Amino acid sequence: MPLRVLIVDDDERERIVLRYLLEQINELEIVGEALHGLEALMICQEKKVDLVFLDITMPEMGGLETAEKLRELKSPPLFAFVTVKKDMAVKAFEMGALDYIVKPIEQKRIDKTIQRARFQIAHWTAIEDMVRNRVKDRIDFILETCKDMESYSNRLIVREKGKISLVNQPDIIYCESQGKKVQICTCRQNFMSNYTLNALENILDERYFFRAHQAFIVNVNYIREVINLGEGSYILHLANCDKDIILSRAKARLLRNKMGIT
Repeated sequence: MPLRVLIVDDDERERIVLRYLLEQINELEIVGEALHGLEALMICQEKKVDLVFLDITMPEMGGLETAEKLRELKSPPLFAFVTVKKDMAVKAFEMGALDYIVKPIEQKRIDKTIQRARFQIAHWTAIEDMVRNRVKDRIDFILETCKDMESYSNRLIVREKGKISLVNQPDIIYCESQGKKVQICTCRQNFMSNYTLNALENILDERYFFRAHQAFIVNVNYIREVINLGEGSYILHLANCDKDIILSRAKARLLRNKMGIT
């Protein structure tokens, strides 16, 4: 991308000379010219500017004050002073100036400033890329951690008689309310838990578990058949177990919607 440059000087002859010298440089775009600092600030707010060449002595807002204002912009450009004053260099560099050029201007001197600007921008870009990559790596790490947490959260903690069991949710076929406890039926064994069905309904993955009845939660992946008994009643036949669960017409309609059955 070309280096985008702004010329700021109230002397038209000086602007013409600087413009001519800058036009001899490849990969460089002059985005505008300003007569004083206020105009320069307006241009920098409206356009992307990489480097500002500033005269020090200008009406309304001089070069030093303009440089201070440029540093306060959201995306501050680099700035270099071009002036007849020889005694302000220390002050300029203390303010963060890229360069301090004493008039009359020579092509080699301008070339050196442009090279310095390109190097500075390339350095900033490299740092930004490094930070961006580190942030990306951190985000990737967090996402992987979240996946691990999701994998862990996909296991239901069941406490019974001094023992804690971690039950994989995909292994759960159904949960049945039995008095004050809930039986959790899996492919391999059953567990008696202190959960309520309402609590399990909030814990279990809603994509796969369905409150089929006041006393049952069913894993839809294990539904083998939905049998219409007539008069608005249905029965669910489940795989890997002999349990049949009765559905009302309203629940059957919700189940069809959940499973995408028309």
